[in-house]
Amino acid sequence: MRTLDPATAVLAIAVGLVLIVLARLASRRRGSRADSWLALRVGDVLFTEMVGAFIVAFAIGDLVASDDEPGAPRRVGFGRFGGRFGGAGAALPLPLMLGIVAAALVALVRIDFSGLLMRGGTAENAASSYIGTSARVIAHIAAGGLGEIALPDGRGNLISVVATSDTHLTVGTAVRVTGVRDRHLVVARADSP
Repeated sequence: MRTLDPATAVLAIAVGLVLIVLARLASRRRGSRADSWLALRVGDVLFTEMVGAFIVAFAIGDLVASDDEPGAPRRVGFGRFGGRFGGAGAALPLPLMLGIVAAALVALVRIDFSGLLMRGGTAENAASSYIGTSARVIAHIAAGGLGEIALPDGRGNLISVVATSDTHLTVGTAVRVTGVRDRHLVVARADSP
């Protein structure tokens, strides 16, 4: 016996696709109200997109699933362990299994694993991506000392970062990031070579 009739399954697929599109449109501006309340962002993962993927995969699984025995939905076991340990997790209905796999895949695609793959000092690798970026001093930087600069991050949002310089820099000075030293950005006046 199928969980959904074909018309309901097609409607569920449409609803799932609408949720996926809605989540992607709402998440265009990270941190916005739409991102928080419609996309339901949890870190890098969009919960609304996961729900949409689950619904689509569940409905497709329900449409293609055949009954192993009359009145029982097709079940997917976990290899040798399905029969040995029994219980509720031994075998799941195909639509449910497809829905869970689709939601997990959507989450895994969204998560940024690059920090796990970097070798060496990850902070310096990340900081070196700002070399050549223009910034502005927002807290006085003494020659050889530390201060603070404001620069755009990868998404264009302004962030403040601790920086050092070989020369004296006052608040409001336009600077360019020239390197990384001791995990701090090194800056120089924008007009200097």
